[in-house]
Amino acid sequence: MHDGIFSPDSYVAQRRPLAEASPLPGWCYTDNAWYERELDAIFHREWLCIGRVEQIPEPGSYFTIELVGRPLIAVRDSAGRVWVHSAVCRHRGCIIAEGEGKCRSFICPYHSWTYALDGRLVGIPGSPHPLAGVEDFRNEDYGLAPVRAETWAGFIFVTFSDNAPRLMEWLGELPRFLAPYRLEEARQTHRDIYDVDCNWKLWLENAFENYHVATVHRKHYDPTKPQNWQFEDTWGRGPWEAMFSRRSVVAYSGLPEIAGLDPAHAAGLYHVWIRPSVQIILTSSYMKYRQYLPRGPHKLRLYENWTFPQSTVARPDFTEIVGPAYYHKYSEIIREDLGINPLVHRAMQSGAYLPGRFSLEEHIVHRIANYVLDRIVGPDDPPSRAAREGHPQADDRAAVNA
Repeated sequence: MHDGIFSPDSYVAQRRPLAEASPLPGWCYTDNAWYERELDAIFHREWLCIGRVEQIPEPGSYFTIELVGRPLIAVRDSAGRVWVHSAVCRHRGCIIAEGEGKCRSFICPYHSWTYALDGRLVGIPGSPHPLAGVEDFRNEDYGLAPVRAETWAGFIFVTFSDNAPRLMEWLGELPRFLAPYRLEEARQTHRDIYDVDCNWKLWLENAFENYHVATVHRKHYDPTKPQNWQFEDTWGRGPWEAMFSRRSVVAYSGLPEIAGLDPAHAAGLYHVWIRPSVQIILTSSYMKYRQYLPRGPHKLRLYENWTFPQSTVARPDFTEIVGPAYYHKYSEIIREDLGINPLVHRAMQSGAYLPGRFSLEEHIVHRIANYVLDRIVGPDDPPSRAAREGHPQADDRAAVNA
């Protein structure tokens, strides 16, 4: 079966234009070999969001995160620079920090090797210390392994690839597209973490289609006020997709608009997918972002992060309003999705699932499927891609979207 699942011939139905196409087969969500190839071809090569700079506001502030099995530390040093290190001690491999906090240095809990905030090995206890007689041992050769990290609009991104382009080059037109929201001025105020029994793609797909809302979220949905999502044409514009609506079950009121936001953006909300695994939800008063962190083919760790403009956070009534009107209300919607996505995953595991057809509301789900296929089985030819994505004239932009 494994030879077949990596053959382009197995995905003819997925490669068609949306009105003719079918979703991914079940094995793309449950097969171990497929998942391992996703790690290698996607998560070990792309830029991945790990959080925001305001989570480490002062020298010595740090937070940790496990990203596709790799424990990481994000920290701000005494000069104010942001670093991301492997959290694995260079001696015997113990994880040196978990959670978040503030410190002057990192001390391994196993043998007390001590690392500076910038990752340098600065201390080994003992007089002389037990490695003093070890041949060719030098502290400067055993600092924490650095992880390539760059920032944009307050977000911290990392990549495990030396060959990835610079972050701003990779993002393409997205920074300009989102500039009206002044995301660099946002401040993260709340985070919910969910461990879910489903593949990472299932929740991601669920988040970018409105078809399920009338059923799964019906108590929040007003059928007399349809959302009518509009999909942004991102052909050749970078590794992202976006959809816009003037109405949503997740757009709340009670807090002021983002200062300077133009009427066109203030009139509704955007959902933006940045490949492969971050989602940004933008409204006139706040920005939420989700991190989809795979923990195997059958497990997802989902981070739900809330941010607001600094001026909004400074309001004396902010806490009073934001709890019930934003965090608590949205958690009801999350709980509904927590019920449905594991059911879909169980169906994928059963072997009984035969892919049906996409609805026209599943435009980005179709794009997600083809992005994954591009990475795992290889891209299809540029003319087919251009026709599938609604650009019948293939040109140089096909390579940008590959």
